[in-house]
Amino acid sequence: MSLFIGIVIGAFLIWAGYIVRTKMVFSFLADVTQIWEPVNRERLGTRIGVLLIIAGFLAILTAIFTIWFGDTVGKISGILAIIDVIMIIIAVGLDQMGY
Repeated sequence: MSLFIGIVIGAFLIWAGYIVRTKMVFSFLADVTQIWEPVNRERLGTRIGVLLIIAGFLAILTAIFTIWFGDTVGKISGILAIIDVIMIIIAVGLDQMGY
């Protein structure tokens, strides 16, 4: 059951990353249109889209490797997911600075 949940969540994150990357739709980021307007929509969409796709693959791989290696994979995957979220925050900050 946990394998199925991991694959579904991973597929959703990959789909969300694809939507953000191709259509530059940022509504996945908690209604950002009310708070700020992206400086360079294409660059920000590409950065966040790729990071969401990486998070999706990370979720799928975690679900698969947990079967063989146990809880250690979950701890390592959690650290990598936190790093991915920090990178998304940095990407938004870089966009606001104009980079």
